[in-house]
Amino acid sequence: MQCDILRLRMLKYHVIGRWKRGDITTRWAASSFRSNLQLDAQIESAWRAAKARLGDLLFDGPMCRLEDWRVDGGVLRLELSLTSYRIFVGTNMTKPTLPREQLAHTVGVSTLLITADGFAMMGRRSGNVAYYPHRVHPFAGSLEPDGTGDRPPDLFDNALRELHEELGLSPHDISELVCLGIVEDTQLSHPETIFVAHTSKTKAQIESNLLGNEHDSAWSCPATAGALNHALSDQSQFTPVAIAAITLFRDSL
Repeated sequence: MQCDILRLRMLKYHVIGRWKRGDITTRWAASSFRSNLQLDAQIESAWRAAKARLGDLLFDGPMCRLEDWRVDGGVLRLELSLTSYRIFVGTNMTKPTLPREQLAHTVGVSTLLITADGFAMMGRRSGNVAYYPHRVHPFAGSLEPDGTGDRPPDLFDNALRELHEELGLSPHDISELVCLGIVEDTQLSHPETIFVAHTSKTKAQIESNLLGNEHDSAWSCPATAGALNHALSDQSQFTPVAIAAITLFRDSL
């Protein structure tokens, strides 16, 4: 299955492993993003067009740019710089074939949820999102700096924040949270950290607590290798990152 995905050129698997809290570090680094007058104009034009379509649903929030990563002594070390959603819309979403130094190269945090009654769950994106509407995607968001930006953000805190915002889950509802790797959606040149969270809530409880405008509904599948393989037999309903999340979790079983 992984070979099929790579042949479709939807994904790059940058690093695969199993890291718990304390096994991943982040630090600020100098930004390698380089703009020019032409790129500035492209970003402004793309942002105006997106605002015209989505209105107040779209806002320019701070994001983290992935500068580098490495595994050192079992620890996954990420180097980050600051960017913004406006730059992401005007580069990655508009012309992802640009050189890396002209892309926002924002890093995302995507979580596949495993319920107490044995289901793998993700959300089906609504028509209000800027990309991949109506496709199944993990419960996800962009890695964001803290309020002051003085300290680099914690990936696990960001994953828990997204689960709270999208599903109303608290840290007490999560029994295990692990990172399985970094992948890149090559259609957007967008790296994502892939998490799996085990919750004490059931599938029905998760479905009843789906919050906000980002998802229309929840997607679920028994969390077994056979059922997940069957789900992946039709990849058209999934985003590339959803395919990666299912694949990495299946391979970890």
